[in-house]
Amino acid sequence: MLAYLNGAYLPESAAKVSISDRGWLYGDAVFETMRTYGGRVFKLEEHLERLKRSAAAVGIKLPMELREMAAVVLELLERGSPGSDVAIRVALSRGIGGGGLWPKEELEPTLAVLLRELPTYSAEVFTTGWRMITAKTKRNSPESIDPRVKSANFLNNIMAKREAVDAGVDEALMLNHDGWVAESTVSNFFMIANGGLVTAPVEAGVLAGITREMVLELAAAAAISADEALFTVDDIYRADEAFITLTSAGLIPIVELDGRPIGTGRPGPIVGRLRRLYEEHVAAFEKGED
Repeated sequence: MLAYLNGAYLPESAAKVSISDRGWLYGDAVFETMRTYGGRVFKLEEHLERLKRSAAAVGIKLPMELREMAAVVLELLERGSPGSDVAIRVALSRGIGGGGLWPKEELEPTLAVLLRELPTYSAEVFTTGWRMITAKTKRNSPESIDPRVKSANFLNNIMAKREAVDAGVDEALMLNHDGWVAESTVSNFFMIANGGLVTAPVEAGVLAGITREMVLELAAAAAISADEALFTVDDIYRADEAFITLTSAGLIPIVELDGRPIGTGRPGPIVGRLRRLYEEHVAAFEKGED
């Protein structure tokens, strides 16, 4: 795969970052992951705007305007994977050196853009759904590392994912320190009760997901009620349906939590309807009808 690093397009094997880069030393970096459909980058502007917000929140300066960054992404895509669908990761670190936890001078940031193969999901994933556990690892508190910042400090999520792997399930649900449902390790979580959607508000300690926002918009257009509210694991046990949203796959039904079936233990009708609406939106985007 081809990569972009600080002004140069080069083979990924030749894209080297200094061991003194603060992204490596401290996780002092932010990032975004997006994907293409039909060779076009989906929600490019929204992802870059969120990268800008994350960078501003931690005081990392942007090395270029967002329109220039968008041009870099598109140029890399044209050079490295014309016409084929890929994942794209844009990573921005504070830069090299600085000495100590906070540099005494402003550093030149490191900007890297990588192309990746898309994760593959079998059709069975959407017809049978995923199983989850509730992780013992809690979501970061907004008073420490704000989860609304998509930072490279990902160890919290990694430890929760390890719990899921050790339990032999697909994903882990993370609670905040007050015991309210937050999100999963790499996605936002929705439950369906009494015919309407419920998802945690960003104040509960969740990332404002791009696909999350899109699902809320699709629900509103389809006259499906949706609420951003606090809820508990017990509420999920009593829910009719559940699903997660993520960039790579859109919507994935969740049919079991902590060994307990959610609803019928099969993907339900509202999840199915929302997924069809999502796929219709993507199909229109691929045709340039967005």
